[in-house]
Amino acid sequence: MLGPKKPAASCLFLVVLAGLMLGGSRPAWGHSFDNYGFGSRAIAMGGAMVGFDDQYSAVYYNPAGMAFNKEKGINLGASFLYSMPSLEIKGAGPNPAASRSNMAFDEGISVGFSSPLGSGTIGKAISAGVGVYLPFPFTFYILELKSFKPSVPYFIQYENRNHFTMITAAVSYKPWRKLSFAVGMDILIGCDINANMALEGNKAKVGVDGPFPWDDTPTAGIQYRPTDWLSFGAAYHGKSQDKVKVTAHLDARPLLDEPIPVLLVWRDAYKPQQVEMGFGLKPLEKLTVAGAFTWVDFSDYIPPIVKISLDSTSHTTEAMQDVLNQYIKTYKYKFNDYWIPRLGAEYQVTEHLSARAGYFYRNSSVPAQTGETSFIDPPTHGIGAGIGIAFSDPLGLIANSIHVDLSYQGQFLQEVKVNKASVANQSYTAGGSNHVLSGTLMCTF
Repeated sequence: MLGPKKPAASCLFLVVLAGLMLGGSRPAWGHSFDNYGFGSRAIAMGGAMVGFDDQYSAVYYNPAGMAFNKEKGINLGASFLYSMPSLEIKGAGPNPAASRSNMAFDEGISVGFSSPLGSGTIGKAISAGVGVYLPFPFTFYILELKSFKPSVPYFIQYENRNHFTMITAAVSYKPWRKLSFAVGMDILIGCDINANMALEGNKAKVGVDGPFPWDDTPTAGIQYRPTDWLSFGAAYHGKSQDKVKVTAHLDARPLLDEPIPVLLVWRDAYKPQQVEMGFGLKPLEKLTVAGAFTWVDFSDYIPPIVKISLDSTSHTTEAMQDVLNQYIKTYKYKFNDYWIPRLGAEYQVTEHLSARAGYFYRNSSVPAQTGETSFIDPPTHGIGAGIGIAFSDPLGLIANSIHVDLSYQGQFLQEVKVNKASVANQSYTAGGSNHVLSGTLMCTF
């Protein structure tokens, strides 16, 4: 049995275990819709959808576009996404163990629909839509928590950022045939956990339960189509970041006279405030060109670093808190806002086949990492391509065409070399690529 004369040192590992298992940080700032796209068509076109999208995916890119869908009815789509990151960190200092590669693959399923709310004059002018992203296989997790130290290099855009559920919903109103407005919300699922931990026979046992509250943030959009060959759009997404709270009760008697309440708090699942403007242009009957600029408010980002506090005034607890303070440091963070330019094109090859391509450039959000922290976010070029196939329902149950969209997007990260100001910290180089495949089935009832 652990010595009763040193209860602080004896029980410290329980507190650290709580931090690692329940209060670990998750290196994620956004969501699959932000990082990859909503639907295969958008992924292939580099996400340049805000100015002209009128399909179900418009509920995310610009919900005002839902009102311009010419196929009146319920526009329904379902997509599967699979990403294959090839990212690498090479340590260049005294700790070669910091080198690593082959980040986990991302898989996810997204579904969405949009539809007018009625058949009369008012009903046709109002449309509603919903989009949902679920990490796959969703039977295993709704969201995933993972521990990282701020000093360990990791890619804030890719490592584990895809593993939580998101819902977006909106309503649009079209008061004039050329103009539409929309309002809605994005919903992120959070976590509020209660845990009981006990030391029995020198082994820690943990029991966990708790609800999954959500955090919602407003969205809005406007789309204007002065002619059949030109359209403009703008959309807004508000900022949200889940506050995850874990309350644990550590019971290590007889080392301690009573259980110690432990509170672990961190911010997770950051979705930055964004403003996007763009256009859709048809210079030829069969060609559509789209462009967009997205402003991303990253300066408000709070990294998901856990904070642990012991809710007790006993002498033993104070000693444990002093030990914890030596391991858990307070860091000052500063991140940068940035713009993402996007360009996409779609060409109607035949009545049943269309070809698509797109490009975007995402600048870095992190300043020079010469100190102890090691956030990695290299400038990234994104190149997309895809096809769309339309065919009639062979069973004759659906009057409108069925669409199958297939897409590929490569995200190529520029290599960055980070030289630390102190040899005590790990210098490194980092870079690589991420390859995204997606397929979508869409139809209108």
